[in-house]
Amino acid sequence: MRRWQWGLFLVGLVVTLVLGLGFLQNLLGLYTQILTLSGATVANLLLGLVLLVVLGLLLTLARIFWLVGHRPTRRPTPRHPHQAVGAQLEAIAQQLAQIEDRIARQVLEAQHQELAAQQARQPLRLVIIGTASTGKTALVNTLLGRIAGEVAATLGTTTTAQVYGFRLKGVPRPIELMDTPGLQEGSAAGATREQQARAWAAQADLVIFVVDNDLRQSEFEVLKHLREQGKRVVLAFNKTDLYLTSDQEELLTQIRQRVQGLLAPGDVVGIAGAPPAVTLTTGEPYQPPPEIEPLLQRVAEILRTEGEDLIADNLLLQCQRLGAQAQEILDRQRQRQAEAIVERFQWIGAGVVWLTPLPGVDLLAQAAVQAQMVVELGQVYGCHLSLAQGRELALSLAKTLTALGVARGVASLVSRTLKATIAGYVLTSAVQSISAAYLTRVAGLSFITYFRHQQSWGAAGMAGVVQSQVQAQQAGLSQFIQQAWQRLQSQNKSE
Repeated sequence: MRRWQWGLFLVGLVVTLVLGLGFLQNLLGLYTQILTLSGATVANLLLGLVLLVVLGLLLTLARIFWLVGHRPTRRPTPRHPHQAVGAQLEAIAQQLAQIEDRIARQVLEAQHQELAAQQARQPLRLVIIGTASTGKTALVNTLLGRIAGEVAATLGTTTTAQVYGFRLKGVPRPIELMDTPGLQEGSAAGATREQQARAWAAQADLVIFVVDNDLRQSEFEVLKHLREQGKRVVLAFNKTDLYLTSDQEELLTQIRQRVQGLLAPGDVVGIAGAPPAVTLTTGEPYQPPPEIEPLLQRVAEILRTEGEDLIADNLLLQCQRLGAQAQEILDRQRQRQAEAIVERFQWIGAGVVWLTPLPGVDLLAQAAVQAQMVVELGQVYGCHLSLAQGRELALSLAKTLTALGVARGVASLVSRTLKATIAGYVLTSAVQSISAAYLTRVAGLSFITYFRHQQSWGAAGMAGVVQSQVQAQQAGLSQFIQQAWQRLQSQNKSE
């Protein structure tokens, strides 16, 4: 029960006690009168009825307070992972529609269509990855029951990813089994193949990471990176047939300890994907059977219980990457559009002051120009403001520029820069015009930051953003002054 509910309860309790005492006093008087007039039987019967009514009211009141105090909290219904994928795809489609670069948009739209198609009919994608020559391809061969790839002791046998159809009992969806090139091959070509293997693993629903000994540091880093990406991983300790049973258990225990916090103990299994043939004492060759049952059982269990979520999570991850690419293109596009708006309005502001010289740099006179600039910047970032709202924001920033002393400092610097070449009335007008242009530029760039952060000035506030923009523009201020003066001269000649 909340504090206000407890307070209400106590007030109600006090009022009830006061009323109850008055009621009991009146009841006692009534009982005495009935007892005198009608006798004890009638008086006792009436008293019993009254007490039952009072008890019922008290129980009802207590029930009401109990229900208020124990009202169940309504929790939002969790969204199904595939619904989240659909919502993400819809959001990405809206992003893509805003991209003006036709080629970039077409590339991203093709990826978007592929993800949408995968959502409807995607098989489970199982990727096998590991350091070169740990027995990945031999394991694939055993899983498929046939020779699926060349098996050799040399590094880099698998140079490209190989994809095979695969089925597991109890798993309704088909499975794509992908064998990838080995990691850490130690050559330029091997480095390229490793990048490809990592990229394929990043698109997997489930990764089987194959090792043939205790974890190397390089293998641990790859495993850690996969887990940070949100990948579901099963670690297969291969070639256990090369070790004594006691050594196998010891190595498995060591590996499980090293990956503690990354993988559950049950996700680390020992296997012998392709034991080499041996010669018996009789001289006859013998091919030991592979021992991959622990891996099959674990993979099947994961795919049965988590398969749909793994697909959805993988699609969400790929959607997030696609959305990030689209957003990056959109951000660059909006930045170019916004900077063009700022540049246009900075010269409009300068022209207004140049044509109508004022006795001082009056920021309020620039508010009308800056208000329209704010409105157009907002439209670039999908925020539609009225002219009155734009004017209010522009005035707020103008006051901040004044309070920080930026306007006075800029006017002084412009004056010192120009007074060697011009003088008198022209100097005053030029200082005002160029100062207006520069202040409009600082204001515009500050508003770009504001709109990029969803209409927020951030922790530093408006003053912090303005100071940051002033510092960023400081190095090029002298060049800006010269450029502005040249524009004013050209405008004056054209008139």
